[in-house]
Amino acid sequence: MVNRSTSAQVARSGERDRVVDVLGEWGHGTGPLYRLLARAITAAVEHGDLARGARLPSERSLAPAIAVSRGVVVAAYDELVADGIVERRRGSGTFVAGSLAVGLPPGREGSALVGRLVEEPTASVIDLSISVLHETRWIPDVHVGRGDIVGPGADSPWGLPPLRERVAADLTAAGLATTADQVVITTGAQQGISIAAGCWVRPGDVVVVDDPTYPGVLSALAAAGAVVRPVPVDRNGVVLADLEAALDERPALVYLQSGPHSPTGGRLSDHRRRVIAGWLADRRIPLVEDVALSSTDWSPGTRSAPLAAHIPDHPVAVVGSFSKQFWAGLRVGFVRAPGPVAGRLVRVKATHDLGSSSISQAMALALLEHRGQARALERRTTELARRCALLADLLAAALPTWRATVPSGGLSLWVQLPAPVAAPFADVALRHGVGVATAAGLSATGEHRDRLRLTFALPESDLRDAVPRLAAAWSSLTS
Repeated sequence: MVNRSTSAQVARSGERDRVVDVLGEWGHGTGPLYRLLARAITAAVEHGDLARGARLPSERSLAPAIAVSRGVVVAAYDELVADGIVERRRGSGTFVAGSLAVGLPPGREGSALVGRLVEEPTASVIDLSISVLHETRWIPDVHVGRGDIVGPGADSPWGLPPLRERVAADLTAAGLATTADQVVITTGAQQGISIAAGCWVRPGDVVVVDDPTYPGVLSALAAAGAVVRPVPVDRNGVVLADLEAALDERPALVYLQSGPHSPTGGRLSDHRRRVIAGWLADRRIPLVEDVALSSTDWSPGTRSAPLAAHIPDHPVAVVGSFSKQFWAGLRVGFVRAPGPVAGRLVRVKATHDLGSSSISQAMALALLEHRGQARALERRTTELARRCALLADLLAAALPTWRATVPSGGLSLWVQLPAPVAAPFADVALRHGVGVATAAGLSATGEHRDRLRLTFALPESDLRDAVPRLAAAWSSLTS
């Protein structure tokens, strides 16, 4: 007679031994042990070494087999459950999830705002949630020929040499002395941020980020396995006392926008730029400085040089974008960094796409060098300032309990509601035909539940139509 209990124990022992064998030398690397274990199991699932539906050993059984505490295995399984890699079945154990989405856990695809970007546009909805330049009427007509996209360096991950020269010249004119060998052309600023994360960040590393912030940086850091350390901002940029406390924790990287800031519209003051530069240099902490919105600045007076100008040889990656200067469909950006850092960035970039489109790069260069470009940019920025004031006035008239500080740059208003109801309001607003952005994709703190980001980069007719819908949605929510 077969002892069923003994047979089950043998089977479970075999399952455990197989998983231990598949994991191999999983404990090498940086970061918490539980996260290393979770990543090793995820890799085994993605490679097919652990099939969908396969049963995993119990936490109590696996822990001694791989020489860790039971708590490490419990934490790893918890993370795998949260990511959708495995599922717990009451009374049966833990199994590799059967969904076809295995290997694509939630959160890796970006924020809720990114989700709105990839949705098909709906004609009936006025979308104030995405702060990009849709219109092309300010872009001059340019011609790109075969000679503009071929030649030495045309297919290099560094980017087209003439465009790199132009970026270097423009940064030098802005106060940051730059040579072409310090410039890497990217497929938009988002890729610039991603390759900077790939250059400096390892799983479990702490990265300081302004809060609220550009949603793309949170997505890039999540993909890199970073632990985000948020630091608040005010109208003069990141708050110094909070930043100093965060720097004392010795983070692996700092990400800051020097302005105009997304989503608040603030601008890092000259005093804070100098102080922060000194702190970073003293502590030898790398920086990603985001200047993507610099071309949308309509503030009076002289523009401040990038923060990097105060520490030109420090490991600072200055990230910029032509999508914010010309048109959202022009997916071209750049990263400026000291030579050795630029070399490392370009090697990381080469693992992403081997090089950005030479046609898009040539188009960006042609636009930059067009004789009417400066005048077109001035007209565009003047129009953005007018629409910003218009949206603020419309909101003040229709929704007087809402508060918004009118910025002098950027693409959106950072609006404060009289109660922390931004999330439910966003759902109601969508039913009334307006898309709005809450802080869910803009902050790692879970705070700012009373805030909305509303773009003013849409045509005036859309802004005028959207505000009455917002007012109706607010009345529906609060009545």
